[in-house]
Amino acid sequence: MLVLAYGSLLATVAGFVNAVAILTLAIPVANVTGTTTQLGMDAASPWMFETSLLVAIIVGFLLGAAAAGAVLAPASAHAGGRHSAVMTGEALLLLLAFIWSGDLLSIFLAALACGLQNGATSSLRTMQIRTTHFTGTVTDLGLLIGRSRRHEFDRWRATVLSATVVSFIAGGVAGTVMGSRAGEAALLLPAAVCVMIALAGLAYDRRRQVLTSSSESDPPAPADHDEPDHRRAS
Repeated sequence: MLVLAYGSLLATVAGFVNAVAILTLAIPVANVTGTTTQLGMDAASPWMFETSLLVAIIVGFLLGAAAAGAVLAPASAHAGGRHSAVMTGEALLLLLAFIWSGDLLSIFLAALACGLQNGATSSLRTMQIRTTHFTGTVTDLGLLIGRSRRHEFDRWRATVLSATVVSFIAGGVAGTVMGSRAGEAALLLPAAVCVMIALAGLAYDRRRQVLTSSSESDPPAPADHDEPDHRRAS
């Protein structure tokens, strides 16, 4: 359930951020497929400012994913201190993107935040999921459906994958509504959500540590031994 909640919430955040970016700057920041295609098209007919935006998105996303990989390399679970650090970093990046709104740096920071998030969810040990783009997710769902004729249908995995797609769409709806009213100030909402996820991760990690230390400190149960019979047979 933690993976489902974690992935769905972050997919909502990504959909929200992407919608705000499209509304305010007419360009998505949560994935790089379309951006890379547009960059190739611009190579044939260069437009310097747009090219700078596209490069900023690709480089930002790449560096964000690299940062997540560096932070989470030693991690062994989807929640805890390291993931909380990543979520805090994403919140900070979204805050800075709002502060420098309307600038090329804002686009770079928003893409950096999305790359950081996608790197975090792609590093989950229990189930790797993508929360900022869904070509691979829809492909995985299609494979699960196609293989179900010969293999047992993995309902849990299908549920998680489907939930991330639906959550991204819901985030896009919310981002469109909020972004049309507040502009890039709407980025403060997903930043706050990332902070809450970070705090929840710390609380979960703390609780797990307490339970682990408690189980380790419990004395072993005494072994049952038959008491010697000192009575002599009469």
